[in-house]
Amino acid sequence: MFHRTEQRLRTAIDDCNERDVDLVVFPGDLTKDGEPWNYDRVDVLLEELERPFVATPGNHDLQKRQDEHDCPSPSAFADRYASGSLPGRYEMDEIDLFVLNSASGPDGAYTDTHRGLVSGDQIEWLDEELEGTTAPIVCCHHNPMPIVNDPLCQSQPWRTFTIRRRERFRSVLEKHDGGLVLSGHHHLPAVVRHGETRQLIAPALASYPQAYCLLEIDEDGTSVWLVSVAGEAGRSEAYELAEAGPTFRRTLLGITENALEDSPLLSEPPLIVGSPSAEAAKPVR
Repeated sequence: MFHRTEQRLRTAIDDCNERDVDLVVFPGDLTKDGEPWNYDRVDVLLEELERPFVATPGNHDLQKRQDEHDCPSPSAFADRYASGSLPGRYEMDEIDLFVLNSASGPDGAYTDTHRGLVSGDQIEWLDEELEGTTAPIVCCHHNPMPIVNDPLCQSQPWRTFTIRRRERFRSVLEKHDGGLVLSGHHHLPAVVRHGETRQLIAPALASYPQAYCLLEIDEDGTSVWLVSVAGEAGRSEAYELAEAGPTFRRTLLGITENALEDSPLLSEPPLIVGSPSAEAAKPVR
């Protein structure tokens, strides 16, 4: 759906501008493959965003061996989209947001794989920073807790997209009584549980269901709304293109459908009544 992503991103930006949003978080893949012209276009669109934002790079944003163009370095990305530093900590009232870089390592970008890694120095930093926090949110592009309850996720090439050495990452979160992890990468909306930790996987604007996640956080917990950025025709187009695509795309569509059927997950109160959006918003609990 690359022919629609500019329109979808503009719609999401316009929608966020109309809401009382404290912060917009981009969990990676701002561009198709890190092309300078795509970054330039993203920057033009982000100039229209009236809310604070932070982004972490995805595997499509940084240099890969097959690229014939130059992509920004991890430090250049952080300067443009993350207040100059990754990892970074952002405080909002009683909420602490920790943004990590899972798309590059100490020796440069991971050029040969879609799999990510949170480096050891970032894990140590996170361990220290989480001390004493009560409402931590951790963001990185790759998924430290892969979807495992869907049999479609056991197939190749899906398994090759899971993050490496994720056990150490998860153990640090559990050491500090868990929290909420925001990630992207898988191009589908889903909630994954591991011990006391919850992971929210945000969908991609480039694929079905054409939506972004809106989080409402208060003393009762976190409510997540799936807000559509396309009308019925746009969602149908995205669905039909995925359905007619190669095996991997059809598998991804099946996982997405299964995840949507599981929402809302009513086992975790409070229940959500009403809708923050007139267009196909759906609560995920």
